[in-house]
Amino acid sequence: MNFNVGQVIYLLTKKELKVYPALVCEEIQKRSLTSQSVDYIVRLPTNDMQEVSLEKLDTEIFTSLELARDEMIARASRKIDSILKSAEDASSIFSEFITSESTAEQDLKAEDSNDDEDGFATVELGDGKTARINLNEVNKIGDNSQ
Repeated sequence: MNFNVGQVIYLLTKKELKVYPALVCEEIQKRSLTSQSVDYIVRLPTNDMQEVSLEKLDTEIFTSLELARDEMIARASRKIDSILKSAEDASSIFSEFITSESTAEQDLKAEDSNDDEDGFATVELGDGKTARINLNEVNKIGDNSQ
């Protein structure tokens, strides 16, 4: 990457999730018979305005906060995906107990349709107990109370 002296860049630390601004204050070009390199000295936002070589910092470098933000979101998404994948893998210990959601929904629909056909409804009483009530009789009670 090439930077201009006086340009503010943003440093995303690799160990912790922090972004620091840095001011490019010096460009050092080195040329030899076999190679050429460029190093930058940046000023960090410390109390003493410490200047360090950009090569010595263990950071990712961004020219705008938007680019740093995009990278941080991508990192967070990868971490979330990893956590969810681990949970999915761990859930395999329950594979013998798993029933598909569509099977459970079909069972509920079958119960509802049986209730409507014969005029009875199934009511859960708690503690695993159920009762069937005659809807026609319930309607008669409602009519008598008026």
